Amino acid sequence: MLEELEARRDDLARKAAEFEVLRNRLNAEASKWAEIRNELNRKVHETIEKAKEYKRLRDENNEKVIEMKVKRDELNEKVRQCYAEMEKLRRKNGVKLDIIRSFEELRRKIDELELRQQTRVMSIEQERQLVARIAELRRELDVKMQELERDKKLKELLERAKVLKAEADEHHKQLIKYAKLAQQHHESMVECYREADRLRARADAAHQKFLEAQRSADEAHRLFIRHQRDARDFDRVIKGIYRKMYEDRDFRERLEARKKAKEIYERFMEGKKISTEDLLLLQRSRLL
Repeated sequence: MLEELEARRDDLARKAAEFEVLRNRLNAEASKWAEIRNELNRKVHETIEKAKEYKRLRDENNEKVIEMKVKRDELNEKVRQCYAEMEKLRRKNGVKLDIIRSFEELRRKIDELELRQQTRVMSIEQERQLVARIAELRRELDVKMQELERDKKLKELLERAKVLKAEADEHHKQLIKYAKLAQQHHESMVECYREADRLRARADAAHQKFLEAQRSADEAHRLFIRHQRDARDFDRVIKGIYRKMYEDRDFRERLEARKKAKEIYERFMEGKKISTEDLLLLQRSRLL
């Protein structure tokens, strides 16, 4: 009986030690996932802050787009008023309408080609052809200008319209520049939010791993405590038996006799020779 109790105690102590090792390993795993989760959440925060900064820059450039658009439209309206005055003078002085129209059409084409030259990537031959075309149109424009310069007032209006249009075009260029910047910042902002979503998904997955490891660690700890407590209970019982053995001589002798009888019985089952005295001891112990 005592040996069975000791074997049961030792088995419980062994299992308690195994669950303690398992608990510590799972707690370490939970800590690892917690660190990964916290690092990912930190990156989420940083990425969102970057997205907010890109949003601020986008909105700032959009405000400049609106500002440039208002100024451009105001100047274009003044240009339109100049042309309205020119139309009145044309009718009054008999200037042909197609001269004014062709003049403006030439100027518009020159502006478009010059903008293309400034903003597009071209081969040397393409740029050479473009420059030649601009020069050709400018010569035609000079001819039209000479025709219009015969009327002083018309010339003044034309010069004013030209200055205003150049200023309007400059605001339009600024508008395009700010619009492109706003779009770039918007795309960067969107990408940051997407990256934040990807990081957040990874952080959530890491948190789930943390919870799973933590729950398993808690269960291993519960089993460790239970087996440790049961092993201690058995140990107290065993110690009580040993104490009683030393206090009760007869009990101790019976326990020792039973232990000896068990050893004889094991030899007997192995086919080993036993004495008559051993056989009598076995019969008294009731193992036979």
